[in-house]
Amino acid sequence: MKIVHIIERFSSAGPERALIAAAKYAAQLGLTQEHLVCTLEKSGSPAAVIMARQAGVRVLLGPDPALRTELLAQADIVLIHFWNNPALWTFLRSPLPPLRLAIWLKIFGSHPPQVVPRPLLDFVDAVAATTPGTLHLPELAGRAAATPVIFAPADFARLEGFTPQPHAGFNVGIISGSLDPTKLHPAFVAMSAVVDVPEVRFIVCGGGGEQLQRQAEALAAADRFDFRGYVEDIRGVLAVCDVFGYPLSPQTYATSEKALQEAMWAGVPPVVFPHAGVRYLVEDGVTGLVVASEAEYTAAIEWLYHHPGERSRLGRNAQEYARRAFAPQPAVGQLAGLFAGLMTRPKRLRTWPADGDTPAAWFIAALGDHAGPFAISYADGPGPARDAAEAEIAAASDLLLHSEGGIIHYRNHWPADAHLRLWTGLALAHRGETERAAQELQAAAALGVTRPRSTRWPGEEVQA
Repeated sequence: MKIVHIIERFSSAGPERALIAAAKYAAQLGLTQEHLVCTLEKSGSPAAVIMARQAGVRVLLGPDPALRTELLAQADIVLIHFWNNPALWTFLRSPLPPLRLAIWLKIFGSHPPQVVPRPLLDFVDAVAATTPGTLHLPELAGRAAATPVIFAPADFARLEGFTPQPHAGFNVGIISGSLDPTKLHPAFVAMSAVVDVPEVRFIVCGGGGEQLQRQAEALAAADRFDFRGYVEDIRGVLAVCDVFGYPLSPQTYATSEKALQEAMWAGVPPVVFPHAGVRYLVEDGVTGLVVASEAEYTAAIEWLYHHPGERSRLGRNAQEYARRAFAPQPAVGQLAGLFAGLMTRPKRLRTWPADGDTPAAWFIAALGDHAGPFAISYADGPGPARDAAEAEIAAASDLLLHSEGGIIHYRNHWPADAHLRLWTGLALAHRGETERAAQELQAAAALGVTRPRSTRWPGEEVQA
């Protein structure tokens, strides 16, 4: 069976690791599968490509569209690893050969921009979620029974030989591929800094932690944090952790979080908020502690320090549960079942439904049921409705503005789109980033979208 995977890029993040693990364990189970990855962007991590090759997965970084079409036509199954990004929507709107097409949702789907538009569900032949919570979304009403939940598997082989190591002090670890401010809880540094535990140390692993370091310095708490950057060998980190602190943003789109799976597999008890898919991974008081506020997060770390017996109990429970529930073989079996069902159907041609011919219109389409203010801004003439919509856009969440699939991501991908420049300018102005906002609004005006001046910057008046 030839399976072609469509994914935006190929880094060392969770979706790529899950893909590699699925292929590796499928081979170990004796399944006859050939796995080829076609990324939509040319970006890729050499280390991730090597890991894929070792698992028998061939990776093509941004192949020529003609070659990609040929490979798609030869495939038995085409599997899209889905999260909202401009390259994916460009792919879906392109001419496609007859396919058996499935999507594996790598997002929870409740907060824009990482949502699941209804037309996407109609476009494909099969859908799989990575967390039970996704099945409760309005977009999946009536589809839940036919939508399997297939946890994105981790490859615990990189933890082989794990043994807790003696160490000084009390270590709270957090491991993430990225420390993007839109991923972690906005008060992560502040609520960690006030933990009242002697010799507490927060070991923070992940790329892009500069903003967190500045926050720690501003709170005069830098000595409590050990920022290590991206770490591939997480075994040594987990070996000296007493607790795994994993406070994600209330708007996170996390599903089956590899880092959390790995910490639990190692027996390090987690402290988490019940946001998105995390709530389905940790049972409060059984396999970790689930908190509802910043104060509770701080108190949970302190309680685990003062109750080492309970810390050990939670760690043992987490380890037992993780090694049973997160084992990759069941997920591989579920994927094989999904593929077998698809193979009973003929390949078919499909065309993405007409939904506009500009990048701004495509951004609106990608937001699905959550596109309201953008649709009004794009289509309505002057008046109170448009003013209210654009005020809502200006106050967009950091996730909607800065994250993958957000306003700025689309603006960077299509800088000649007037409305994307306008929306970027409105949101930046609302945040007080006056110089950048002025540039965006001026660009929007030059591209043909003007608005009466509603914001003034010190020393200048800008109309866009």
